[in-house]
Amino acid sequence: MRSLLLSIAATGCLFAEAQITYSVQDGDWSDPATWDCNCIPEVHNAEVLHQVRIAGNTFLMQRVHVTPVGSLFMDEYFSVVIMDTVINDGLMDLIGDIDVDWAIINNSTVHIEGVMHIDGVLTMGGPDAALTLDDIGNYDTIEGEGRICVSGFSENTGTIQGEIDFCDLTPTVSSPPFIDMNSGTVMGSVTFCAEGGCGPNPVADLQHTLFGVRIYPIPTQDWLTIEAPAQARITLLDSSGREVLSAFSPQSGRSTLSISSIPSGVYVAERRDGTVRQRIRVVIAR
Repeated sequence: MRSLLLSIAATGCLFAEAQITYSVQDGDWSDPATWDCNCIPEVHNAEVLHQVRIAGNTFLMQRVHVTPVGSLFMDEYFSVVIMDTVINDGLMDLIGDIDVDWAIINNSTVHIEGVMHIDGVLTMGGPDAALTLDDIGNYDTIEGEGRICVSGFSENTGTIQGEIDFCDLTPTVSSPPFIDMNSGTVMGSVTFCAEGGCGPNPVADLQHTLFGVRIYPIPTQDWLTIEAPAQARITLLDSSGREVLSAFSPQSGRSTLSISSIPSGVYVAERRDGTVRQRIRVVIAR
């Protein structure tokens, strides 16, 4: 019942009268200059249209929508408490202790270098929805459709239901459900590492600048222009870290690539230089 009410509330809040603030530039969540209201969105619903950094312990007490062209990221370890509904259609790349006290709806890609505690509802919004993280504890509800990749400890005392592919890469049990500690309910529709999409290197360690490389337009539809040092190798990775495109920049340092055969979604462009790996988000939207 709570899950149903949350779904209704999440849908209804899209149409209810409420003050909404929009990001107007890349910047910190707590910097008023990031938002069109010239304020910190503590009571306003927030639409994230840029790369917005969480740079301290944060309570999200309002509805937050990360749009397909936006990202919410952290580059240091902090705590984030979600006390309303967070809807992710873009990219969330977080480091720290993430407490879901109400609801998060993930329709795209969430990566957490840390732990997620679910005391509310996590809804995975479709077959391409992906959550990768170190540790997870579910004490209420995980539902929907999508893939969850856990590299460390997993615990469930609540309910996992829907078409969830749950993959613990370091299982400590030898029979399903493959969850390190489970005293809750896991429905029969839940699979375990069925798609093989959780490798040792899912999309992680995301950098928000790609030094020496310019990629545009973002978002894009059918063509992607890359300006990079001559012979630099650029690869495009999907949300599970799988390579979908690879190219070397020519001597001129500029090339235009057709991406019309690549499905819409959020990807990561990666450049390697020796042992250094640099990444930037690429959105294909049609």
